[in-house]
Amino acid sequence: MRDFSCFGDGAVSLAAGAAGGGGAGAALDRSLQAATTSVYRVELSSRKELRIRVTWTRGAAAPAAAAGATGLAVAVDDGSRALPLVAPARGVTTAAAPAPAAAVQHLLQKKRGTRSFATDAGTAVSIYWDTAEAKYHHPGAPEPSRDYYLAVVADGELALLLGGGEGARELGRRFAPAPRRALLSRREQVRGPGAGALPPSATAHAQLVHTTRCRFRDDGAEHEVTVACRGEEWGGPSRDGEVAVSVDGKKVVEARRVKWNFRGNRTAVLGDGAVVEVMWDVHDWWFAGVSPGGGGAQFMVKARGAADGGRVWMDEEMASKGQPPAGFFLHLQCYRR
Repeated sequence: MRDFSCFGDGAVSLAAGAAGGGGAGAALDRSLQAATTSVYRVELSSRKELRIRVTWTRGAAAPAAAAGATGLAVAVDDGSRALPLVAPARGVTTAAAPAPAAAVQHLLQKKRGTRSFATDAGTAVSIYWDTAEAKYHHPGAPEPSRDYYLAVVADGELALLLGGGEGARELGRRFAPAPRRALLSRREQVRGPGAGALPPSATAHAQLVHTTRCRFRDDGAEHEVTVACRGEEWGGPSRDGEVAVSVDGKKVVEARRVKWNFRGNRTAVLGDGAVVEVMWDVHDWWFAGVSPGGGGAQFMVKARGAADGGRVWMDEEMASKGQPPAGFFLHLQCYRR
């Protein structure tokens, strides 16, 4: 892994909101302890293109409870409505381009079942799911890790299949898979300092550590991404500390003196050749005491696509149109309790 392009810490303001959004989806849903949203692009054999948004949630737990209730929602866009991927840029005016209506989100409240509907453009969609015996990486995780399945069938083709087991295999036998599918973006919301287990490398003073896994390109390796804010005097008068982002255990961002370097970006090449842009904005987390309604730390990691060329990836023109640049986009939102 090597860093081939640097920009001054705090020199670049973030120009993007939530990936996998839902309009104002960048804002914290305070009824939730955690949430993940993934957006997939699917091309059917008819050349029809779909975008499928899958959202897993975990409700905020009561003090005596180990974890809150889980939830699942699916939205399917086939062009009849627009499924937003990126919220408007901070400071970018979008009055000339009104936000289109979001695709209808279907809340799947039972542990297992099926639901069928037709979109405004006439796509026949069926959703099959079973999370009754789902297992999770840890009690607060919103998204199952095994013993579950979720399938979306569109016009008789298996557009999306997550999970595994006999139920998933049966659906795979019943429906032919769609020719192409790609994961466009993933957004994760976590709450509270020290969310997730601290890795061995974390210091005893780490106040925020969150780890996730993703692939930055379809044919690439799965990577472990960890974001952390550290500081012995967290919230103290000096507000000195460190913001770090690591991929597979190797730091691609290490910004010290967070009082001045609460925003910035880096470009790095990973071991499998993927080029990624990393941006961070921890102002509202670090200065939560003086920022009304704040408390959020934003980390964004994007795989640079061929269409990006040599440009800085968060291009204001694309953001103002509500469109993400090419390449997988990971957005981590971390909030104080």
